[in-house]
Amino acid sequence: MSEIGSIDAIARALTAGLPAGWREVTAVYRATAPYAELDATVDGAQLDPLPEGLEDSFEILRQQMYQPGKGAWLTATITVTAAGHFATDFDYDHEPEWSIAVHAGIYAADLAEFPRDAQYVPDWLR
Repeated sequence: MSEIGSIDAIARALTAGLPAGWREVTAVYRATAPYAELDATVDGAQLDPLPEGLEDSFEILRQQMYQPGKGAWLTATITVTAAGHFATDFDYDHEPEWSIAVHAGIYAADLAEFPRDAQYVPDWLR
């Protein structure tokens, strides 16, 4: 599957089974190789339960989008509207906004799995 196919699969999973009248659904996936968090909202309210397999789809997308030297994104945001529009944002440079404090070692593990050239390592990640 391609990156576009993975994004489409995520969008389809997010919108499947939503209640009538929904307007916008957004998923935010924060990830490193050893640890990840996934949250989703529908019209500003927490989506619970999350669609089955959604985290796996984001992880596949992260692996597909890895760029040798540049690294892998750390936060992905995908928004889909009821009108069928969607927006994506992939943040390679900023520390994820974790819901809990994380051990700094997760970043070293991520850099080992998804290496970055020095110019692509943000100061906070050094």
